[in-house]
Order: sequence, then structure tokens, then C-alpha cells
Amino acid sequence: MRRLGRSAPVEGNGALRAMRQLILACLLVAGVSVGGCSGTDVELKGGVFDALGVNDITAKRTEPKMENRAGLVIPPSTASLPAPGSQPQPQVAANGEAFPVNPEDSKRTQTAQLVEKHKAFCENARARYESGVTPVIESSPWGSCHESALRNLTGRDASGNKAVGAQ
Repeated sequence: MRRLGRSAPVEGNGALRAMRQLILACLLVAGVSVGGCSGTDVELKGGVFDALGVNDITAKRTEPKMENRAGLVIPPSTASLPAPGSQPQPQVAANGEAFPVNPEDSKRTQTAQLVEKHKAFCENARARYESGVTPVIESSPWGSCHESALRNLTGRDASGNKAVGAQ
């Protein structure tokens, strides 16, 4: 074997280095695992930890101040309850089924009825104007009877009010 100065022999240099690293790694793992067995009693001492409020050695444990709870609520007597069966009956659909009424559908129905009343009034007002009974076309309680491009585009009449039947 040939030696190069104070180093290990040339042939066994890599194997010896690997063995040293393995032993060092095993010792490191053993030290870390044994160090974790100390439990949870870690005490942080020092002025820095006191200032941060982390040091719990000098802290006195006090019970938190809590307000008294409100008393129990007693339910009302049953004398104020309505008699069974006295509540209004649900609305029944045309086919006899008692489903809840959709407010959007009922609003659409009311709007359609209002538009029909408005159209009928306006047709009657135009007929009276064309026959000469009235000098001008009357406005219905629901809006003007005059056709308007502004109302057709915006859904509002000239005064800014929402036109009848506009969505």
C-alpha cells in the first residue's frame, strides 16, 4: 500500500469515509430521539420571555371573572295558543293540489291582470277620443295611454315612473 502523506490508504479511503458518515448519522439520530424524551416541561427563563409574556413560571393563574348568567326563560302558558285547526287553510291550485304559492308567479299574474285592465281602459279612451266624446285621450290610473318610443326603450314613461307591464 502506498501512503500519501498523513491520509488514509488510497484504496480504502472511500469506504472509511462512508463508515464514518454512517456512524455520525446514527449518533445524531440517537441524540435527537433521546433529547425528545424530556417531556413537555419546557421552561422559558429570561427577561425577553417575560416581556413577551411567554414565561409561565412567574405567572399566577387566576380564575377569569365571568358575569352571572341570565335566568331560565319560562315558556308561555298554552292558553294563548290558537285552537287546533283554526289556522287559515292553504291556497289550493286549480288542479286541487295544495302547493305553496310562489310569490314571483303571483306577482306575474297580478302584473298581467293590471296590463289587461290598462289596455282595456286605453282602448275605451281611444274609442271615446275618436268618436269625439272627449277632446283628449285620457290617462288611465295605471299610466298614460299614449304610445311612446321612450317607454318602449326604457320601460318608463316621460315622468320617470315605471310603465305598466315593464319588466
